[in-house]
Order: sequence, then structure tokens, then C-alpha cells
Amino acid sequence: METSKPTFDGRPSIELISIEDGIVVGLIDMVLDTEELKTSFLGDGLGAFLKTIAVHPDYQSKGIGRKLYEAALIELENTPIEFIELYTRGDEQANNFYKKLGFELLTESYDAFGIEKGLRNPITITGIENKRIKALLENGEPCDYILVDGIYEVYDLKALEKIEYDRYYPPRGYFKKIK
Repeated sequence: METSKPTFDGRPSIELISIEDGIVVGLIDMVLDTEELKTSFLGDGLGAFLKTIAVHPDYQSKGIGRKLYEAALIELENTPIEFIELYTRGDEQANNFYKKLGFELLTESYDAFGIEKGLRNPITITGIENKRIKALLENGEPCDYILVDGIYEVYDLKALEKIEYDRYYPPRGYFKKIK
């Protein structure tokens, strides 16, 4: 969970907010590709990666997200940016919103939180010594490291059978040519 707005380390970006009665009700952040540093990969040329578009729940369905997006498009007019790409999960409302804006769904995969089957070695925590956790492998040998679960990007639902996962989400990649 982020508690502050991410920055783009000096990279060109579009960062807009919508304010109503002194309250921030929406925001949009895009990081722009440069010849030296490309974030997008769904299209050829230079793209804008739509990192965040969010509208406070109490203000949704009032056109704020669309207005933020249209304002960002105006900002992109005098740039070499040729397309916009974004990623979202399975939220139907968000996916429908991007489709209404003219984005095309180009890619679907699955982010599986876990580890490949057979890689996890059961360990037993035996205590703490010199401010370090002491652990033993299943065969009784000391263990001074463990493999912590990560995120696997899985390209085929059948491939999830190879992962010992706690949960998975279906990220979707959208693309829209603007020039």
C-alpha cells in the first residue's frame, strides 16, 4: 500500500488532479517514454504509460475520470508520444471504462503470488540467537536462508498448475494509438 504519491525520478510525466470544494476527488498520472528510457512495450515508438487514474468513490460516475483523461490527451498533443498503454486487473467497471475510452485489450496474463511447486523447502524455526532467526531444514540441517514467495507472471491459466500459489489476479494490458 502506498501512502504517498509516487514520483517519476525526473522523467517526463503528466500528473493532474481534480479538485472539488477544496477536496482532491481524482487524479491521473502518466510517465512518458523518452528515446533513452522506455517504459511501454505494447506498441512501437514512444508511448505514455498510464500509471494511475483514480476517482474517489463518492465522486465516481460523474465524468471526472474521463475529464482527467481528456486533459492528459491535450497535454500529450505537443509531445512525440504515439500511444498510451495501461494495465488493470479484473475489475469490470475499470475494464469497461477503458474500453469506452477507446482502449483495446491486447494482453491477459495472471499474477500468481507463490512459488514454483517443488522449490519450497519446509523449515522449522528453532529460536533466535544473536538477533538472528535460527531454522532447520526438514532433514535437520541448519538453514540460514529461505525462498520467500514472489509474483510469477503466468501467461496461460493451465500453467498455474505449476505454481503453489496463495492467490492470483488477471492483469490486462490495454493499448490506444493517439497519433
